[in-house]
Amino acid sequence: MCGIGGYYNWKRDEPASREVLERMAWSMRHRGPDGFGYHLDGPLGLAHRRLAIIDLEGGHQPMSTPEGDLWISYNGEVYNYVELLDELRSYGHTPRTHSDTEAVILAYRQWGLDFASHLNGMFAIAIWDAKARSLVLCRDRLGIKPLYYADTPNGLAFASEIKALRAIDGIAREIDTESLDEYMTCGYVVHPRSMVRGVEKVEPGTIVTIRPDRGPSVHRYWQLAFRPEFGRREHEWAEEVRDLFTDSVRLQLRSDVPLGVLLSGGVDSTVIAATTAMLRGDPGEVDSFCVGVDVPGALTEFDWARQTAEGIGLRHHELRLGWKEYGDVLSESISMLDEPLCEPMVGQLLAVARLAREHVKVVLSGEGSDETWFGYPGYRVQYALELAQNLIPSPVQRRLVPVLDRVAGTVPMPSRLSKLMRLAAEPLERRYLGLNYFDTTLKNSIYSPALRAATEGRDSRESMRRLYDDAGGPEPLSRMAAVDCRAWLVDNTLLRSDLMSMATSLELRVPFLDHRLVELATHIPARFKVLPHDQKVILKRALADRLPPQVSKRRKVGFPTPLAELFRGDWGRHAEEVIASPSHVTEPFFDRPRLLAMMGEHRANKNDWSRVLFQVLMLETWSRALSETPATPPRGDHADTVSERPVQHSART
Repeated sequence: MCGIGGYYNWKRDEPASREVLERMAWSMRHRGPDGFGYHLDGPLGLAHRRLAIIDLEGGHQPMSTPEGDLWISYNGEVYNYVELLDELRSYGHTPRTHSDTEAVILAYRQWGLDFASHLNGMFAIAIWDAKARSLVLCRDRLGIKPLYYADTPNGLAFASEIKALRAIDGIAREIDTESLDEYMTCGYVVHPRSMVRGVEKVEPGTIVTIRPDRGPSVHRYWQLAFRPEFGRREHEWAEEVRDLFTDSVRLQLRSDVPLGVLLSGGVDSTVIAATTAMLRGDPGEVDSFCVGVDVPGALTEFDWARQTAEGIGLRHHELRLGWKEYGDVLSESISMLDEPLCEPMVGQLLAVARLAREHVKVVLSGEGSDETWFGYPGYRVQYALELAQNLIPSPVQRRLVPVLDRVAGTVPMPSRLSKLMRLAAEPLERRYLGLNYFDTTLKNSIYSPALRAATEGRDSRESMRRLYDDAGGPEPLSRMAAVDCRAWLVDNTLLRSDLMSMATSLELRVPFLDHRLVELATHIPARFKVLPHDQKVILKRALADRLPPQVSKRRKVGFPTPLAELFRGDWGRHAEEVIASPSHVTEPFFDRPRLLAMMGEHRANKNDWSRVLFQVLMLETWSRALSETPATPPRGDHADTVSERPVQHSART
């Protein structure tokens, strides 16, 4: 796990600068405290910060082939590197190390752009082909590792984090208004866009190739799609799920440094912990970690996690946050984000990552299970509504729409129930899109006249609708899950997990997102995953012997976060000050008197505006760093790996 960055001046052939690469790398030093290196080849520069996990002595980067014609800077882990190196030896290659980095660069030597289809892991890769004068950027299938890039006056720049791109002249430091509207609608920005104008995300499962004769081109090597197979029985699916999940955990336990698990006591973390203990053979040598906000009235998972850890025999650690500790770590986590995310649990994620880093360097976590195995309560609700709609004739459904809408608008009820009532008789596509977005009327009420004018006539749900229409497949619920995997999972869940874990120099692995297991999940029909009264059904049955009955029956909680109460305390006064004094970047976008009135109502306990206030607060805090230039590294930050080729100017103009 590392931080990568670099740029290629393919338009003008100007030499890349060592000082720029050093600033890029220094801005990502938290991602790689174990080493720093760079490679310069005329207009091309690669930078790398290393977090050493595999082959601690031999995996320094940037790394080259023996001939020096291929160079790689790579972030992530390729778990099948042992098998891959053996296969490459059979083709005549002679690896010099035992690192997964060399497996990747030799795979590119062997298979060209098809190399990515041979990799099992999480990765963001930059490969410089010196002979072809081409730069190859590749992102893993599920988008576990982030990779940003931006067009520059001289060519193209890329990095693991947006903040590193600010070291490059010519990259805009302005908010994209369409992305802002999308963020205010769903809480994150859907790829390929980012919140920064001109900066894009390399899409999951794609390769971007930059050549001086034709510029950037995009090649997709993998696409997630749910294509259920209806001819198999449940026990057949369960056996395959069990075997493949176990093998996923087996591969992801490969590490030359201490490894542990994040444990909430829910289904996902429990089966990961139980499988880890089983494969390791000594549960007492496996560390588990849990965090929570331990204040009066707040829901925590400490008891569940502790009982699970004791049942398996793990060495368990927990961190209890009071109001002040929670507020402080939440504020700190917001400032670390590359893009604003409406995710109150980022603070707890940062806190548990710090706790884990005191004991281990790698953790396994349960991200991706809810999207691929239908674990969110919304899937169960939608499944029940779908069954009900199948029993009600279409003419009756059409007459129900205005009735339910009228009831929702006149009868006092919680906002979530009101929203569901309005959508209950709608087709699944409209129900799904409605449930995944914030109230557009409320959103528009806090926009400034200028922002309302700029976004007028634009449907901020278009990105999600495009993904839904492109999902295909005969099952509406599977199409929902496909969109969640390609949007919410990538641009929210995995992004927050990467940033918060890497902020503490901790590698976070996700066994549920082994692409083989995900592909298996896409073939299993929805009826084996969700029922009106239960979810993740086939997963629970496949791993029943690793799952205590009380855990299997437990309702999903997530990271419980008492956000509404936090805004009403001392932390809320600081939040009010931030919202009242916007940065020059965000000042034109919102109706400040309206926002401050909402803050007053919330703090007086007259209404709960915590979510929209938090959304604006995230944006404001993030925007303050947008105009900052990465600091110059101190003199003592010497590179471990240095390669500079003499500048050779081409004849091309």
